[in-house]
Amino acid sequence: MKRPFVFMLAAVSCMLCIVLASCGSSTLSGDLQSYSNADGSCSIELPTSEESSWTIKEGTPSSILDVSDSSDTINIRVQCVAKSQVQPLASDLDSYMDYALINTLGDLLADAALEEAEADVPEFITGSLIYDFDLSGDVKGKVLFMESERCYYTYLIMAVDEAYSGNESALLDSVLSLKETTEIPAADEESSGQ
Repeated sequence: MKRPFVFMLAAVSCMLCIVLASCGSSTLSGDLQSYSNADGSCSIELPTSEESSWTIKEGTPSSILDVSDSSDTINIRVQCVAKSQVQPLASDLDSYMDYALINTLGDLLADAALEEAEADVPEFITGSLIYDFDLSGDVKGKVLFMESERCYYTYLIMAVDEAYSGNESALLDSVLSLKETTEIPAADEESSGQ
């Protein structure tokens, strides 16, 4: 009597593993749709197959776009900050990266080893620092610190390992789709990430 129960439990466990693995490796598809941060200072385009493909996290500072796919295996965070807003704390791209690692990304990458990497960036970007990272629990990602003539950007891509590798091209294309609006919102405490 115990043997069929053990076999059935093993079969159910195996099926659950297959289902969870397939959720983590879904391929992004659909037409490109634009997503903006709340203050409208920047936007990106993501493949969107249906209305619920991407969820924008509510309650984030208005300068940050925090979007996840419907299966919650991919997360993209983009922050646009006018250089004038962080001038006393970030006078160049290196000091902005230090500022962003503490104020925007907080403890998220505290235990991650950042490895220098490469990626294409939009034409309006005048400088960039790009890193790959791995987090415990099979999460991979890329973080880009970029600057234009008027703004600094933090662009974070995180995904479950299979979702990252299976969608890397689309995720990096989203970086190239980054657009800066012509009007940068005035400095306020919320949009500076504090």
